[in-house]
Parts: sequence; C-alpha cells; structure tokens
Amino acid sequence: MKRRKDVMVKLFACDLDGTLLNKYHETDDVILDAVDQVIKNNRYFAIATGRHMHENQKEKLGMYHRGVYTICMNGALIFDPKGNSIYENYLNQDFLAKVLKTFPTIDFECIGKDHTFLRISKDQHIKEFEKRSIWKKVLRKTDIHEFMKDCLYEQSDEEILKQGIMKINCRVEDEALHHDLTAFIQAHSDIVVNAPFQDEIFEITDKSVNKGEAVAKLAQLLNIAEDEVAVYGDGGNDLEMLSRFTHAYATENASDAAKKAAGNVIGHCDDHAVPKHILEIIYKS
Repeated sequence: MKRRKDVMVKLFACDLDGTLLNKYHETDDVILDAVDQVIKNNRYFAIATGRHMHENQKEKLGMYHRGVYTICMNGALIFDPKGNSIYENYLNQDFLAKVLKTFPTIDFECIGKDHTFLRISKDQHIKEFEKRSIWKKVLRKTDIHEFMKDCLYEQSDEEILKQGIMKINCRVEDEALHHDLTAFIQAHSDIVVNAPFQDEIFEITDKSVNKGEAVAKLAQLLNIAEDEVAVYGDGGNDLEMLSRFTHAYATENASDAAKKAAGNVIGHCDDHAVPKHILEIIYKS
C-alpha cells in the first residue's frame, strides 16, 4: 500500500509479550500512561496477542476500564472496550476431534471464549507451564495459580468437543512427536494454521485467523483506513500484522523475520520502546 503523506495514526495495535510489556511480562505506569494518552487524544488502542485474555489476565494487566480493544488468540476473538465480543472464529469440530484422538499423549490447552480445557490434572499443568522459558523466570507460584484460574482440568475428549474451541496451544519437546504433529497440521492446512511465537510451541487456529486480518477487521469496524493504523510486534505470530500495515514496527529484541516484515525497528521492549514510540507519534501529530 502506498503511504499517504501527513496521515494521522488513529489506531495503535500492540502485541504484548516481547513488545508492549516490560521484562516481567507485565504492564507498569509508563505503559499504562501511554495507553491512557492514546485514548485521551481521541485515538484507539488495541491489544493484539496470542494470549486468550480471559478475565484473570485482563485484570492482571490493568486494562479494564481503559477503553482498550482486545484481539485475542492471534485474532480468533475480538472484544470491545466493554468486554463485548465483536468477532469470533472457532476451530473446525472435525479437526478438533481428530487431533485429540490422534495425539492422546499431548497436553493440549483447548481454549474457548471464557475457559481453557485440559485433559491433564492441575499439578501436571503447573509442571508443564513452569518449563516454558517465557514464564519460568518471571512468575511466582502465586502468579501461576492466578494465571490458571480460567482452566478446567481432567476433561474428556467428549467434554472438550462440547465447548466452542478457538485455539489449541501445546509445547512438544519429543522430536518425533513434534514432527508428527507438524505433519498432521500440514495435512489439514486447508482448515487450520499454526502461528507460534516460539518454535517449540504450537498455536493452532482456524486457517483464516491471524493478527493482521483481525486488526484490519477492527479498523474497518472503526471506519479507519489501514494507513491510519500503527502496529507493533516481535514474534512469529506477528508477521502477517507487521507485513500488512505501512506503519509497522518491530522491537530490537524481535525475531529477524519480524524485523524484516515490519521494515522498521525501534528499541528494546525492556526499555519501554513501544510506549515511548506511541507517545512520539501522538505528540508529533
């Protein structure tokens, strides 16, 4: 898309971990002040994350009552600032049944609108969760239990299939099993896509789901042109978003693919590069 001159950015859409959030994967006064300034200056702010953003996560990040739009699960679900769902995209039921049956030993997190459904026990889930490099250094035991308040454990395949599942997460360390699941997803690439933020992680959604498409849908709902949108990201699940919009920015800590997709690289997320950059745009215009 050719960039128009002197276009005012009206919508800011930010990934969370590695982008907007600090090194503790939390918000702070600097971040929240930038969000508030966006709203105060009659612009729109949206989170665009792979997280499910169930109620417990929204509370922890301090985003309630701030007029923020929330794009969840890589774009499978969008909430307006009042918490109303304005877009939903569910996984194909036949695919869900097949993947659960084909891989009975994988600890899938089957994520719905309000809850996450798992076949394993809570203790097993905590052990698996603590292995994840993105969390193990920053979350205390009390944080982990709070983070998992939305989870329902020891669910049968039949019980999971009764729910509306929008996204499947899992972490597969076994090389052979990882290969098999990858091949299974590729065999069903006409209906699903895997867009993980890290290579060893799987984040499976409907094929049409990605952050770029979701941000574009939101912009359309708000009657905002795509060149009036600024997007920020750092990982593999941000590529479509970063490559779609002309005002696209990757953090210094981003993957090479994200930097290439964005074409613009700002500072490190640990140094509040994103909130600072957002404020620069607002004050310049």
